[in-house]
Amino acid sequence: MLRSIVHPLLGVLMAMAGVALVQGLGHQLYGVAPVEEGMSPEQVEATVKAYLETAPFGALAFPILAWMFGTFTGTLYVVQLCHEMPAAHSAPVLSVMLLCTILMLTMLPHPAWMYIAPLLVVGAWWNALKLGEARVAKAQAKAESE
Repeated sequence: MLRSIVHPLLGVLMAMAGVALVQGLGHQLYGVAPVEEGMSPEQVEATVKAYLETAPFGALAFPILAWMFGTFTGTLYVVQLCHEMPAAHSAPVLSVMLLCTILMLTMLPHPAWMYIAPLLVVGAWWNALKLGEARVAKAQAKAESE
């Protein structure tokens, strides 16, 4: 019972940490919108909108990669430790990451191609689920043969 609560929550935290890691890498490579201290919320929004219109492809692709990486790592963690009903145990990771992805896309106008991100997040979850299940099955078969 405790495993069914703790590991999915840790998976969500791991997913968020993975997003932060990849987003940080993207910010190091491409920088961020030129937001300065003392700007009003309206000025910040206008500055970010202007940046999104002229941002290079990589700067816009990194958030999608971050959401996919976070979903993949969080899901893989949960599936490795919750062998029974892995899809149900990893559902919180998928739910939180999908909500974050959709919220980020709806907060500011993004290029149309970025709206495939929720589908890619579901794909990352599915691939991690299948990889994790295969790894667990292989480990269980190895343990039984010894």
